[in-house]
Amino acid sequence: MKIFKLIFASVIIAVSITSSYAKATNSTQDLKSCKIVSIKPMRSFLESRGKKADFEGAVFLVELDNGIKAVFKSFPKDDLGDAYGEVAAYEASVLLGFPSIPPTILRKINGQIGSLQLYVETSIDPLEPGIFKETINEIDPEELDNLKIFYFIFNQWDTGPHNILITEKNGRKHLIAIDNSGIKNHAHVKYGDLPFVRICYSEKLKTNDWDKPFPFEQARDIMDPSVDNLKKTFGNRLPNSFYEYYKAYGAPLHYVVYQNSLWRQYHAHEEGFMKSHTLNISEKTRDSIKKLDLHALKKVFSCAKGADSFTPRYLEAILERRDQVLRALRANK
Repeated sequence: MKIFKLIFASVIIAVSITSSYAKATNSTQDLKSCKIVSIKPMRSFLESRGKKADFEGAVFLVELDNGIKAVFKSFPKDDLGDAYGEVAAYEASVLLGFPSIPPTILRKINGQIGSLQLYVETSIDPLEPGIFKETINEIDPEELDNLKIFYFIFNQWDTGPHNILITEKNGRKHLIAIDNSGIKNHAHVKYGDLPFVRICYSEKLKTNDWDKPFPFEQARDIMDPSVDNLKKTFGNRLPNSFYEYYKAYGAPLHYVVYQNSLWRQYHAHEEGFMKSHTLNISEKTRDSIKKLDLHALKKVFSCAKGADSFTPRYLEAILERRDQVLRALRANK
């Protein structure tokens, strides 16, 4: 599982993502067709300008011949799930009309396929102490509610200030949602709680529960998830790649074992973590999420046609989460 964390800071707002759809469409076309004049590692670009470079993976800053900058994340040809997720998140934001996500496409650069997303420069760093909380209290409440709704329905579990840009226009601050590859993951969740995300599959788990509902009530904790402690619990039933991943991660593991898979509830032990939940949405937002159906979702995920992760069951889970939101709103009337 790759998690990209891009923190951009500069003194100029290069692009207004809150502009019209026409401008967004033009930007998308530019990303697809404009000639690339330079490409450099994002890490060295940021560090050369005294900026933070807190991310993993092959990430590059690309400059096009019309002066536009973009972020390119390359992936192996047989592992494009993250790239598909990034593109689909943007397409879903266009369909719904929220949240603000930079135009994002698939593109092959130097023989590598990946996601290419419009680069947004901003002078505000959401990871500076108090800045994100301060911004949350200042922005239009509807904008924040819409972001939460989007995160929940599309299962963007990797949320927080590390995946947010803050722009300012005409004295008002706005949130830009980046690094949305997390939507590729399968998950189970109850509205108002944090999702359990599938992080590992192994036939050796032999759960024999394919006809049963997700057992939320059976969640357990491993507070000190050292490799030794993890192996005491799971032994050889999980692949070595899982233990290698957790060796670097190290956070407490709140989990459920279900359908031969390990499901993790991220941020479970982070006090004050902002959940993707609200009961205050506008009629316009309600109407937008009602537009979601299988036909619309197939169009949103058309870039991932034939990919293993984006199955009919995956799309149905999006609609089930949408229905959870609508039921909660009806119950709150």
